Amino acid sequence: MDEWIDDVIEHDGLILRERALRDGVDPDQIMKALRTGRIRRVQRCVYVRRGSESAPLALARAAVLSSGVADAVASHQTAARVHGLAVPDGRWPEHVTVARNERRIRRRELICHGRALAQGDVELRDGVPVTSAVRSLLDMSAEVPRLNAVWAIDDAVRRGIVSPRQIAMSLSARVGGRGDGVIKLRVAEADGRAESILETAGRLALRDAGVMPPSTQYEVFDGGELVARLDAAYPECHLGMEFDGVAVHNAPRALHRDRHRQNRLLHLGWTLLRFTWWDVVHDPEGFVAAVRRGLSARGVGCS
Repeated sequence: MDEWIDDVIEHDGLILRERALRDGVDPDQIMKALRTGRIRRVQRCVYVRRGSESAPLALARAAVLSSGVADAVASHQTAARVHGLAVPDGRWPEHVTVARNERRIRRRELICHGRALAQGDVELRDGVPVTSAVRSLLDMSAEVPRLNAVWAIDDAVRRGIVSPRQIAMSLSARVGGRGDGVIKLRVAEADGRAESILETAGRLALRDAGVMPPSTQYEVFDGGELVARLDAAYPECHLGMEFDGVAVHNAPRALHRDRHRQNRLLHLGWTLLRFTWWDVVHDPEGFVAAVRRGLSARGVGCS
């Protein structure tokens, strides 16, 4: 029944309607495979086999092909996934960038952006044109929620996918357009050191409330021995913060290690505040108030 699928499926798992028709597949066979769920649509006239997980590069190729524009380039979140950047959950829509004078499509599964691309902004991945990591990061920053944008920048810099110098150079090369003001704000809010989106959320909440920013990834030593590497800290006040992920700290060994470390910090005169996703994201006012109380309790010059 599905022999034609095996005959036309491509190396990356895509099934192109144009190729199938060219190879003599009856259009009714394609429609029947869609209706019965043996294939599913990822873009207009582009399908994949039921149950298959498409790689980011395959989805980028599908978006470029479906745009119908010869010089289209996979961009924004679509290209960001190819580069392994931190992209918010959810697949559609995919994004491509085309020249300003090209016809732009906006469908449920595809958005075309009209924007000039500078030299070095585009690279080929297995023949698929995608925007560079830094260009993808900046373009995406104007499209996604603030926390996701700043976290993506933090994470990309910390992991060395892009550098602050590359970001600055890419920003200076932009000729101006919609979203550039937002992108500059997001870059200014990033520090490139956060190791989780929760740490980024905490930093932004404190910034918004006018609380002085903490040092991040601060190491506490006892003599020459490393006692703890704190997510955030006010060293002059001996006040530390930890942003707890459920998966890590639910493990018995991790719980034992955390208690031992916290006891040693207390012995050294440190106060440790611990926060969860709910504390920071769903109750930012309560989170900020707890930090302020901690700073105030540590004395003059710490609030």
